[in-house]
Amino acid sequence: MNEEDSVLLKRYDRFLADSMHTLKNLIAPISAYVEMLQSGLVGEQKADEINEKIGVCANTATQFCTSLMNVFRIRGGLADFRPEKIKPYDMLQEYLLMIENNLQFKRIIVKNQLDPEVFLFCNANLLSSIFTNLITNAIKFSYEDGTITVSGESVDKENYVIRVKDEGVGIDEAKIEEKLRNNTDYFTRGTMNESGTGLGLLLVQTILEKNNGSLRAYNNKDKGATFEFTLPLYKEK
Repeated sequence: MNEEDSVLLKRYDRFLADSMHTLKNLIAPISAYVEMLQSGLVGEQKADEINEKIGVCANTATQFCTSLMNVFRIRGGLADFRPEKIKPYDMLQEYLLMIENNLQFKRIIVKNQLDPEVFLFCNANLLSSIFTNLITNAIKFSYEDGTITVSGESVDKENYVIRVKDEGVGIDEAKIEEKLRNNTDYFTRGTMNESGTGLGLLLVQTILEKNNGSLRAYNNKDKGATFEFTLPLYKEK
């Protein structure tokens, strides 16, 4: 085994170990809550609260497993990457209709400022996953009554950059960079104590790498953070 393969193997082992540690931490509270219910020492109201917490923990663990599975499927070449002509403006509009209730919870407005005439050349399902992860992330770290702006521009004749900008707490740029570079486990709770799987950004980066794109994250000068990614423009034959 050469030095490069050895480094990659160590990174893979570290990523897998961190992922299993995270999964253990997500499942452990479920076991504790079940033991409390089985003890018969909690009242009906408390039991309802515990059941709700079990549901939240189970959903988060399921999301984590799904994201982890997708990362491995993509990196293993098992996902469908066939590109097609996609209009990102329309895809974002459809997604925003789906998460309307989530936005109302924090009274957040998402502005779709993408060019409705721009077409990209990428896989539709994977672009949908990118929007899902980045906007979910922006909502998580936004304050109530905040605004998320999704904008885009052609950086050259080949690529289009899309920016997801929020007005929230901002990011630890060093930790984000470390996570994306070395596949480390990193996540924090949102402004209303929302939990997360910690794999969203890694999944986005993995998708972009397979679609000849890139991901960048940075803090805004005023407040909040921006995540931007590039994808190839569609060219008429």
